[in-house]
Amino acid sequence: MLQASSCLLAVRYLRSRWVNVLGIVGVAVAVWAMILVRAVFSGFIGNIQDDVRRTSTDLLVTDLPHDTGYASLRDAIAGVDGVAALAPRLRHFGVFHVLTPQAQGGAAQFVDFSSASTAFVQLVGIDPAAEGRVSAQTQWYQHEHERLKPQDLDATPADQADPIKRLHVPAWLEWQGRRRAGLPVPTQPSLHRTLSPGLLLSLDRLYSHHLEPGFPLDIISARFDGQADGAGKETVAIRERFTFAGAFKTRHRIFDDTTAIVPIETLRSMLGHDFHDDGSIDLITDVAIAVVAGQDPAVVQARVRQRVRALPGLQQANVLDWVQQNQVFLDAVGHERAMMQIVLFVVMLIAAFLVYATLHMMVAQKTKDIGILCAIGSTPRGIGATFLTCGIVIGLIGSLAGLVLGVLSTRWINPVNDWLFENFGLEMFPRRLFDLPEIPCRLEPAWLIGVPVAAFLLTLLVAWLPARRAARMLPVEALSYE
Repeated sequence: MLQASSCLLAVRYLRSRWVNVLGIVGVAVAVWAMILVRAVFSGFIGNIQDDVRRTSTDLLVTDLPHDTGYASLRDAIAGVDGVAALAPRLRHFGVFHVLTPQAQGGAAQFVDFSSASTAFVQLVGIDPAAEGRVSAQTQWYQHEHERLKPQDLDATPADQADPIKRLHVPAWLEWQGRRRAGLPVPTQPSLHRTLSPGLLLSLDRLYSHHLEPGFPLDIISARFDGQADGAGKETVAIRERFTFAGAFKTRHRIFDDTTAIVPIETLRSMLGHDFHDDGSIDLITDVAIAVVAGQDPAVVQARVRQRVRALPGLQQANVLDWVQQNQVFLDAVGHERAMMQIVLFVVMLIAAFLVYATLHMMVAQKTKDIGILCAIGSTPRGIGATFLTCGIVIGLIGSLAGLVLGVLSTRWINPVNDWLFENFGLEMFPRRLFDLPEIPCRLEPAWLIGVPVAAFLLTLLVAWLPARRAARMLPVEALSYE
């Protein structure tokens, strides 16, 4: 137990030396920073994970050999216990060129992979009806037709308002787009017949390329076709015309900036497997799977992997859950979190060093007082307790103040950010850069408790060192100081 005299003396020392306020401020700032930065960072990471999850299916069969057909896989996977639905996917790559008045300058001379304005795309061929049962694609397109604002929105057929059917562009809408692009069209929309399949791009690309529904665009790509004098497969250039059918927005920036969604049969035809040709196959690169609600995805994953690898030629195929599908991206986010925690820990160490410095100076300045206390009968334990109490008070006040400031800052960060932007044009966090309506914050109860407690214990540790030095000081040396 601390002696009453030690506590009273510690309070007097703290009140007489205002430099100790620096120690309190240092601890408070460190705790405040760790709570606020962690809350904002957790909010960003949570949003990122939600967006990634929204674009990923429960399971994905991938790493399939070239020229894999869907029928055999469908029959094998559909009978697995825990599989609710599945859908074929076909991935390819290409560059698109928009045939609009705003794009008369021709195709881009280079590909900027970091911007939505690039013409590079990953073509994802889907079966719209099947895809709607395994992914959240209906949420991606929901209400986007209202934002597209075609000239004759009221005349949009009822089926066109259904996002699932967006890949089928009405003849009248295609007629408008071709006319604006200067392509030949009949004199009346009613005489026009649909010529091109539909294609979906992200909402960001819609704005950056000045697109409207019905505009024609060309996909330029290549495929391997046939044999070239026995030396291998010959590369054949592909140029296919599509009609812009609408936009999607998943909020997963990488997916939005790189993906174009097309009908899977159209993409198969581009790659030399037309449905009407003899010898063609129902080509796929992936199979998306939805797991029955309540089932353990890991158990279903193991079952599907075993069933797929039992098929001839598919021993190297893999089945990934949504985390494994985005492993590289999520690992990068996790690495950023770890680096952030290291930086915050360094801030806490600096605050602890500040407390140590102030208490060490106090012991040095009170050396004669220590000698007098020893001479009148104070024990080394009582002297050490005096300076240790100073550290306890500094750590306790600083930790509690930092906790309160951190919680309040998290609560008011968006109103303050709005006020700064409206009055001074400044933003603490540029929301446009992250495409977020507000700064996301997520307070974690464990972090709220752990940070102040850790700060207090660290302050107690660094206060113990000067207190130990004061307790071991010899009375004769203390009285003869200076």
